[in-house]
Amino acid sequence: MVQFILRRATIKDVPSLIKLCKETILEVYGQILPREMLETWVEGDMVIETVNKQWQRMIVAEKAGVVVGVAAALDNKIDLLWVHPAHHRNGIGGALLDMVEAGIGKSGHGIGVLECFCDNGRAVGFYLAKGWQPLRQEMDDEAGAMKMVMTKALVQPNSERS
Repeated sequence: MVQFILRRATIKDVPSLIKLCKETILEVYGQILPREMLETWVEGDMVIETVNKQWQRMIVAEKAGVVVGVAAALDNKIDLLWVHPAHHRNGIGGALLDMVEAGIGKSGHGIGVLECFCDNGRAVGFYLAKGWQPLRQEMDDEAGAMKMVMTKALVQPNSERS
């Protein structure tokens, strides 16, 4: 079994990150969001612009020299956690999530927040299994779909333990 490594993204990863995001969007969200919504991301410049703005905050999972997963946080919010569908259920998402959670905790935030589409049952189940709790559901006006806001208490380094 080929192992994976987690590391900070570099500028050289940008083309691979764009490819990963486009492929993942189509595969994962194709059953959840309208095709025309996905096309603006995949065929337009939205993915390219997003990756170019955010790559410095990204953690990548690399397997045999190929970027197969990515995660990023801003303040206490997990903005992004995507694993290419061909690599689901190999521990990559869990490792990325653990690393991003640790970073949020180290930055002094005791509570993490994330959002995922309610109809993305795989993601909702994954986050629940990792200790995240539903806070509320709300409409994502841009996507036109319901999303679930979830939270989790994160362990901060140097915190008192009983």
